[in-house]
Amino acid sequence: MNRNEVRLQPERTGLPADSSSLTTGHSDDRTHRVWYRPQSRTGGLRAVLGVGLLTLVLIARPANAAPPVALLNPPLEDFADAAVDHGDSDSFLEPSLEQRVNSLEAELELLRGRVPRPQIVPARDCDQFGSTALPDLTHYVLYDQGWKIRPYQPKQHPFELGFQLHNQFRYTGFWHNGDEAFNSAGDPIPVLDRSTFDINRGRLVFFGYAFHPELQYYVNIDYGTVSGDSIMPLLAWASLPLGDATRFKIGMGKVPGNWEWQQTSRYTLGADRTMATTFFRPSITTGMWVDGKLTRDVHYTAFLGNGLNTLTLRAGELDKDFLYSLMTWWEPWGEFGAGFSDIDFHDAPVIRIGHALTKTSVDAINDLSPGPESTVVRLSDGTRLTTPGALGMGETVNAFQWWLYAAHLGLKYRGFSLGVEYNLRWIRKITSQTGTRLTSQFDHGGFLQLGCFVVPKQLELFGRTSFVTGAQGSGDEYSLGGNWYPFEVRNVRATADVTWVQDSPAQQSRTGYVVAGHGPLFRLQLWTIH
Repeated sequence: MNRNEVRLQPERTGLPADSSSLTTGHSDDRTHRVWYRPQSRTGGLRAVLGVGLLTLVLIARPANAAPPVALLNPPLEDFADAAVDHGDSDSFLEPSLEQRVNSLEAELELLRGRVPRPQIVPARDCDQFGSTALPDLTHYVLYDQGWKIRPYQPKQHPFELGFQLHNQFRYTGFWHNGDEAFNSAGDPIPVLDRSTFDINRGRLVFFGYAFHPELQYYVNIDYGTVSGDSIMPLLAWASLPLGDATRFKIGMGKVPGNWEWQQTSRYTLGADRTMATTFFRPSITTGMWVDGKLTRDVHYTAFLGNGLNTLTLRAGELDKDFLYSLMTWWEPWGEFGAGFSDIDFHDAPVIRIGHALTKTSVDAINDLSPGPESTVVRLSDGTRLTTPGALGMGETVNAFQWWLYAAHLGLKYRGFSLGVEYNLRWIRKITSQTGTRLTSQFDHGGFLQLGCFVVPKQLELFGRTSFVTGAQGSGDEYSLGGNWYPFEVRNVRATADVTWVQDSPAQQSRTGYVVAGHGPLFRLQLWTIH
């Protein structure tokens, strides 16, 4: 027998010890075995192809269909035909395999025709759980600096809503080490120690546009644990474009006043604004204003509002005098960016040079208790201007004119930052309830702060100082601290700072300063924006 010869040999059940065989079936008491020897690669490949197609047919056939008899029990005659020696090993089993392959391919094609093609069903035609048909979707949800509901086709559905959650969680510790203090009227000033956890600023912010992509809106709902008004509207406005670089806004907004106040509290260099800014800055009022550019690198904000501090006042508590405020700044070397830290790591230095002027006349009777973001007008020793006897025995201030001029300079370069601001304040035309004209007051002060990223875009160390001085007294502070941006973005920032305060003239529950406070102030906080 040739080396590659294959033959079919009937024999008894016994097999030679060194033989290989394939049992094909039984006939009487004889076992039919195919004796084989190694075949060529071509013949083996065809055999594998046949087995694979057979498997596909068996899988694709319906579960209740009987398998093809011819496939499971091939006739012995096929093996007998295969025993013919064609003189070429590649021809072994070729006729029968080719027939089976052709048969399998035909049956597979038939089964494919029975399987239904997938169909796309529009959402409006779906009827889930017996409900009515779904309408066409007009908007989708995504996260882009906050969660947003955005239209697929803004021209047909010009409505967009964005949402952010801001949260400032802080530990504040203050220990008073000074002597007993007295205000300008001679009354003692209670100074309390503090050690508390608080949500200093919580914000629910909604923004977007309605009716037209250029008709935009912004609403800021404030909550916290440091004031009596736990939830209240803080800022809210609608805006329209006036040209390519200017927007006109109406609603409740921040009086520009000075630079550190103009910037959001999320982007201060330290845990909060400085003592000097807390003392000098204006507050929030209802009015109208314009933000824009005079040239490519000259910016401005012009504001007309009800007053210096009207956040918690109602119409019946307002006087007839408006507030006027204008801030301009110049960025000659490129965009300075938000805040004071150079987390953007500018490759080339950028600077900001600016100033602001604010003026209003105030009916002091309406200078009521401040809201959570508000301050009241104080003298340089921290005494409220409207305190009886503050400027004269038996006299209580009834009206005054308030002026503030502030100039600032900022620098950012490769993680290093510098910020300087100086404030000049005049309180003029002070009139008491008896009609007496009282002495005008002039106060001044400012801050200097330096920051440097020791790990680019992640870890920043800073130092800063501020002071206030005037006819009634003076106070100052010195602070060291650090900021950690774990994700290299402003949206998550941890801050720790230690401040030595001396005779603070400022007071506000959120910043941690108290009038006449003298001693260490420690703040540890986490700002998050979702």
